[in-house]
Amino acid sequence: MQTTRTAPRFGLRRPGQFRLFAETAEARVVLIGHGDDLHRALTHPAVESGRFSMVGAFAVNVESGLPADQRRAIEQLFDGLEADALFLAGPVGPSVTAWAMDVAMGHAVPLWAVMPTEVPPNADPRVIWAGREPLLQLANQRRSRIAMTTKRAVDILGAAAGIIVTAPLIALLSMAIVIESRGLPFFRHIRVTRNGRRFGCLKLRTMYADAEEHLQSNAALYDAYLLNNYKIPEEHDPRITRLGWFLRRTSLDELPQFWNVFVGDMSLVGPRPVVPPELEHYPGAKRRLFLSLRPGLTGAWAVSGRHAVGYPERAEIELGYVRHWSLRTDLMVLLKTFRAVLSY
Repeated sequence: MQTTRTAPRFGLRRPGQFRLFAETAEARVVLIGHGDDLHRALTHPAVESGRFSMVGAFAVNVESGLPADQRRAIEQLFDGLEADALFLAGPVGPSVTAWAMDVAMGHAVPLWAVMPTEVPPNADPRVIWAGREPLLQLANQRRSRIAMTTKRAVDILGAAAGIIVTAPLIALLSMAIVIESRGLPFFRHIRVTRNGRRFGCLKLRTMYADAEEHLQSNAALYDAYLLNNYKIPEEHDPRITRLGWFLRRTSLDELPQFWNVFVGDMSLVGPRPVVPPELEHYPGAKRRLFLSLRPGLTGAWAVSGRHAVGYPERAEIELGYVRHWSLRTDLMVLLKTFRAVLSY
């Protein structure tokens, strides 16, 4: 019989003491560090207090980093819900530290570090053990319930307003699409949303009804599609209708996505929704991090000259947004989007 396990939360009680707020379980921790530092971390007062249970320890060569197989093993520990925190036993090198932050943020667990250690620029360090041997929290991407609830409320209200305001325009465009070419005016494209779930991303149809079959059956066209970041240049795409070209240039084809936002498949602001093959640009811990937020109707990449920015730069823009997400960030992206629309 399975029992529900309450995840522990840690915080500073007073200098030199560590308090477990949820007393139902000890924290299961994965330890990473140079061989000489692992013993020092295992004998740290916070560890010896009995609040930690080490489920894995991995030695790092600071010069060469952490091998790919060990990175996968650590990620699997978190994927299997067997660990509550990632623990750095001192300096592990910039690349391993950045990767560890992605793992922690993607799995919504804290990243702790024994001092001295590197503090990356995008970290928000906080002392959680202030005794003789300080213990830092470098990342804790357990996004607050208030912030996430506010984001979802804004999505619902904004999407509802968008549906009401754009409904007459969508109706007119739908009639024009049907008149120009046979087929339904709407198209559902399979994209990936939060936690890897797939959904039908709604768009006004900009191509002929047999566009997907034409793409799959034409090897040269499909190769061009892959080489151009999963999109064929509009001027070279024979599948696009004349009206469809206009809809794409003005982004009017994406108006039905207000419905995707309303039902929770998307957000007003977030990473661009991707097709499943695009996830290969987000390997390992980056994929989990990328999929920790819903994709957006607009986003950091969309306001950064999206047609001119391809992979791998696009992936770094999207991951940067996820790593530094805040309600203020969403507001700034929305303001930039409004300015771009008004200046079109």
